[in-house]
Amino acid sequence: MSQPLQEPSVISAESRFPAPASAPELASAGARFLANVIDGFVAGVPGLIPFIGWAWMIVYTFGKDALPFLGGQSIGKKAMGLRVVNVDTGKPIKGDYGAAFTRQISLLIPFFGFVDAAMVLSSDRRRFGDKWAKTIVVKNSSDLDAEAKG
Repeated sequence: MSQPLQEPSVISAESRFPAPASAPELASAGARFLANVIDGFVAGVPGLIPFIGWAWMIVYTFGKDALPFLGGQSIGKKAMGLRVVNVDTGKPIKGDYGAAFTRQISLLIPFFGFVDAAMVLSSDRRRFGDKWAKTIVVKNSSDLDAEAKG
């Protein structure tokens, strides 16, 4: 007597290697704009004070997304629930002053800054500054907060 055929035991790749956590949601153009307005006030108002205020304005403008005491978020991004992360690693750019500085360079080029800022309306929502620095602005999450603290 022959035995009935049994279904072969197949182990799928999905069961052995769980799917990575979903990618963070991209920040909307409106949220980025409001965060930028808030950051403009944070940098600009103290900038009215000669010398010390000017120094603050420069340091904050170019390093705001990497400042460790803000957890790698600018005050505007923190208020809007956004964070800048590295495209390759998905990690916050806390302490990466090179990336933070590079993100701002494109906005200093006369007239080019308008084109650059308008790029957040594109499908990938990245400005030239984001592309040059290999960053992207996403909605913040508890995972990103934990990563920034760690």
